[in-house]
Amino acid sequence: MIGWRIEVLLEEALTPVRVGIIIAGLIYASYRDWVTREVDDRIWIICGVAGAALTSVDLISLWSLNRLILTLISIALSMGLAFAFYFFGLYGGADAKAIAIISLALPIYSPPAGIHPFTGLASLSNGLLFSLLILPAFFTWNMIALAKGQRIFEGFEHENSLKKFAAMLFGIRSRNAKQKKFWFPLESERDGKRYFNFNLFTLEFEEVSRDDCWITPGLPLLISITAGFIFYVLVGDVLAIILALMP
Repeated sequence: MIGWRIEVLLEEALTPVRVGIIIAGLIYASYRDWVTREVDDRIWIICGVAGAALTSVDLISLWSLNRLILTLISIALSMGLAFAFYFFGLYGGADAKAIAIISLALPIYSPPAGIHPFTGLASLSNGLLFSLLILPAFFTWNMIALAKGQRIFEGFEHENSLKKFAAMLFGIRSRNAKQKKFWFPLESERDGKRYFNFNLFTLEFEEVSRDDCWITPGLPLLISITAGFIFYVLVGDVLAIILALMP
């Protein structure tokens, strides 16, 4: 009885420390990514080593074969999927490393709402879903522009309605596009005509070459992943909440 209570107290003490290490690393990395689009690897090394050490202590103090198996499955699945996304060019290396430190520092966790206990996977799915919130924000912005009589599709009259709708979701038309840092063109020019270009799933973006241009922001997914992890710890898996709300 005393041994069990000591184990519970140890877990209650370790978990906030592990969560704190992850949040501190992610927030600092997100800040660097936002300002410079570069994240020093030392951040991931420090957080990864500290997190892995605490996970080892957790496994030793609360030893069970089931806990070990869940931990290994979580690390393998989360890191495998995270780096697969990176190798396929769906996001940058910092995003994959963020999921890696989450998986090493807190591989399993029981949130208020969840489908599975794998923290890295849930943080990734939460982050991807949060990143989609910019789509309705852009659409609303563009609808307001149209309501004000702004000719946001001037020069694109030849494009079909589907492409115009997609442009309203993924970007905005700016009259001073060259002044915006880390924004990239959502259009290209061929034979003197302007066309929408939705080549979004690439890490190599062109520079904006004109002021009057449809543009899309290079928003760091790392910020969404950070929000996704914090939301998972405090509330849970967004997918679980969505499924619970479905009739």
